[in-house]
Amino acid sequence: MARAGIYPQKKNLVYVRNFTNRLLHWTMFFSVMVLLPTGYYIGNPTALFGHGEAYNQFIMADIRVYHFFAAMALDISIMLRFYLAFFSMYHRDWFEVLPIPSRIIGAIQIARSYLTFKKPPFYRHVDPLDGLTFLCLHLFMVLQLVTGFHLYAHALPGNYWWSRLIHLGTDWVVPVFGSDQAVRNVHHLMLWITIAGIIMHVYIQVIKTIIWRDGHISAIVGGYKYRDVK
Repeated sequence: MARAGIYPQKKNLVYVRNFTNRLLHWTMFFSVMVLLPTGYYIGNPTALFGHGEAYNQFIMADIRVYHFFAAMALDISIMLRFYLAFFSMYHRDWFEVLPIPSRIIGAIQIARSYLTFKKPPFYRHVDPLDGLTFLCLHLFMVLQLVTGFHLYAHALPGNYWWSRLIHLGTDWVVPVFGSDQAVRNVHHLMLWITIAGIIMHVYIQVIKTIIWRDGHISAIVGGYKYRDVK
């Protein structure tokens, strides 16, 4: 009986994510999947090495190119997602990630439901706990992008317009963190925080899909999830 109470059989399909939202989500996902291993290699370049003469080996250069391309894709995706949060014609969800008291209380209730297996209220788009998690993850990713661009600018010619533009937007991180080495350490720390955040996010979505049977995983693919019929 308790098992039947966890996931009733009668459900309705609810459209929760449009195509643009899903496309940006998967663009961010695959960008991060490229950034994490390539970033780890750039910080610890001992896992791969070439053979033959050194001047014929371009492993680090190739890894850096993949890393920078993925970073550009992530930058553009985050900027578009930020824009759509305020100006989307489908659903403007900027308020769903704000850490206001009502949503913090809602997040605590959602977390409590995971511990007690009591099904939380239905949220069509983002529940309060997911909203706060997304806010933290995006802030960490923005910090990682800013510190990454600052490190990237050191390899560019000083009189290059792109280099001057990056320095103009990112040089503030050195006085904030103390030194270029500290900026590099923060950039690496964000890597591990991002990995932990992704693992927690995926784990929660899988658990919700298995226990509540609301289709949280399929919603990010097809755009629909289920709502209980009372």
